[in-house]
Amino acid sequence: MNNLRFRSFILAFSFLFFLFTAVGCGSDDISKNTPPTNTSSPNGAEPQTPEPSTSVNKTMDVTLYFPTPDASGLVATKRTLKVTEETSAAAIKEIFKEFTNPPTGSVAPLPEKTALLDVKIKDGVATLDLSKSFRENFKGGTTGEEMVLYSIVNTLTALPDVQSVEFLLEGELKAAILGGLDTSAPVEPDESLILK
Repeated sequence: MNNLRFRSFILAFSFLFFLFTAVGCGSDDISKNTPPTNTSSPNGAEPQTPEPSTSVNKTMDVTLYFPTPDASGLVATKRTLKVTEETSAAAIKEIFKEFTNPPTGSVAPLPEKTALLDVKIKDGVATLDLSKSFRENFKGGTTGEEMVLYSIVNTLTALPDVQSVEFLLEGELKAAILGGLDTSAPVEPDESLILK
């Protein structure tokens, strides 16, 4: 008798549990009770997926001066540089890359393996920090030295905020960075070396 009552109790409890569960949850999906997400912008246009952040390349037109093979002077060459920002410091970094690509009939002004370690511009002076290869790999004599230095100086002083160039070698100011011409103070351009 007790066994029968116990079974009846379990059966009734199970039925009530099922009934409450069915009524409480309902047959609808719970996600239907959430308000719809507004996917359109206030002006009714479709939302735009943001594009990945990329640095936009800009261009700058510059004039580079390359030495002639016989070191008789400097030849002007127009180039368009791709830069991430339109500043003279950004242009100088690209100019040093362009110096390795002389036009036909000219030579590269930089000694082999020269690296531009840093560049700063302040009060019209562009301070270049060059690797030791600039001095170690230079083989040009006095005239060659003049061509190398003024190829750089005449090119950089054509930029709007550069009037002179200071040369550092691995962070140190040298009285004569290539051994002859005075570089203890910022070097100003010499337009008499430019071939017309």
